[in-house]
Amino acid sequence: MISNVVFDFDGTIANSKSALLGVYNQVAEKHRFKPMAEEDIPVLSRLSIPERCSKMGVPLYKVPSLMVEVARSYRNVVDSVRAFDGMLSVLQTLHRHGLTVGIISSNATENIQRFLAKNGMESVVRRVHCSSNLFGKDKVISRYLKTYGLTSEQVVYVGDEERDVVACKKTKLRVLSVSWGLDSLDVLTRVNPDSIAHQPTDILQWVARLNGLPHLA
Repeated sequence: MISNVVFDFDGTIANSKSALLGVYNQVAEKHRFKPMAEEDIPVLSRLSIPERCSKMGVPLYKVPSLMVEVARSYRNVVDSVRAFDGMLSVLQTLHRHGLTVGIISSNATENIQRFLAKNGMESVVRRVHCSSNLFGKDKVISRYLKTYGLTSEQVVYVGDEERDVVACKKTKLRVLSVSWGLDSLDVLTRVNPDSIAHQPTDILQWVARLNGLPHLA
């Protein structure tokens, strides 16, 4: 029985692509890395993380420290970030049916809490767990399960990136990929998530099906 639904934040709940692009370019300029243009995103979304780093001229070992800088700068733009249409209703529905909603993210807790308050989600998201461990998300998920005394059978994960799927497979979590986030549908399908959501209500249908219910409404 599924009792907990854990979400990635940026690209899954938060429509933050433009905000992250601006913040990334500020950090990239400081370190003299190649800036990213809006038109680069569709191309980059089809690449793995190492391939993206290579294309942007960013050494892989620099990525964790850059993510910390991006999260710090994000606080200056977080108030302008909005949720994807329909996500508030999905989170409210899950909460209303007694499911615990959590977030695991490489963003900063302060940023996420501000976003949740700004978007009317603070009462339905019960847990926020943040880590800048980009390449060890499976370890972050394992820590989340241990912290809250959960088993992999009780939890499902919803995310927008290839690394979400890879991490969930390592931790034996069922994972739903969303098609409206950072990674392209091609990238997501090649790592074989348990299901793919093309609109937020698909999340509710998937969770209902896993729990043997006709629907969640």
